[in-house]
Amino acid sequence: MKKLTKIFLSLFASALFLTSCSSDDNSNSESLGAYDNGTFVLNEGNTTTSTSSITFISNSGAVEQDVYKNVNPSGVALGTYLQSMFFDDTRAYIISGSANKITVVDRYTFKFIATIATDFANPRYGAVANGKAFVTNSGADWDSGADDFLTVINLTDFATSKLDINTFTEKITEENGKIYVGNGYYGFGTTVTVVNPNSNVVENVIELGFSPNSFEEENGVLYVLGSEKLGKINLSSNTLSGTPIVVSSSFEAKNLTIEDDKIYYTIDKSVYVMNLTATSAPTTPLLTYNSTSVYGAMYGFAVENDKIYIADAGNFSAPSQIYIFSTSGSLLNAVNVGIGPNGFYFN
Repeated sequence: MKKLTKIFLSLFASALFLTSCSSDDNSNSESLGAYDNGTFVLNEGNTTTSTSSITFISNSGAVEQDVYKNVNPSGVALGTYLQSMFFDDTRAYIISGSANKITVVDRYTFKFIATIATDFANPRYGAVANGKAFVTNSGADWDSGADDFLTVINLTDFATSKLDINTFTEKITEENGKIYVGNGYYGFGTTVTVVNPNSNVVENVIELGFSPNSFEEENGVLYVLGSEKLGKINLSSNTLSGTPIVVSSSFEAKNLTIEDDKIYYTIDKSVYVMNLTATSAPTTPLLTYNSTSVYGAMYGFAVENDKIYIADAGNFSAPSQIYIFSTSGSLLNAVNVGIGPNGFYFN
């Protein structure tokens, strides 16, 4: 489950809510299905299974609520507390943290394909490499990460196995044929683990000196954001380059994403932007939006195609909204979505 099951724990840990965004654009000129060329919004829902949903916003601006149920009206429920979603070439994998399962659908038609429900313990995020999916699991020992692991899924038959990491496993990405796992959670953990997806073996552990909460690759560099610092990992040597930049004195920075050679991140309800080559952080935000939500402000964040996407989860009991801004900071649109929107996924 994405955040609600951890909210009360985060009060003790001065937690920063983590979000997810993903981009995997289709380069074909012909549509591959009804949900080609648009944006999925993952709506976490709450304790009731029927409140979890996925909203689709087409590139033309048309909005469809609850696309999974629309396509699969008698299909297996997605489960409560949708955590995140990731893609391979033709399929989307929807993670339900509380149900300990992944629902597999066609990424362009959203027709149900399979349910994967073995070797999970609070699954979080996923990435694909070498014909496999690697999914992070936070286990039950939330304050040490001692029981965290990766679920390895064979994407041919969906058979699963476990790879012990023995420290926090949270955000995950595939870069240059390797799997990178952020070993940071609610301010705990200060490393990034490198896994070889061919042998399923941990090859390296990179010490950051701060707790990572989000990362993204650009030009052979993995930019890693913590609540107060931004570091750079050289992917050729898998070593930390230079001295991390201090981006926040309030320990609230999160949601790193890169678009058009610019780094975007958030602090509280504000969005900050700086050049990839910057040596110091900006002091003035690009934009600040208003929210009355106690726990759901800036609950989801992404930047794609010259647009900034912000999800506000409201009170987690009623449908909420996302806001779309230009990269100059002007509000372009507000869109009604489901309960607890927490991430954007670009198809």
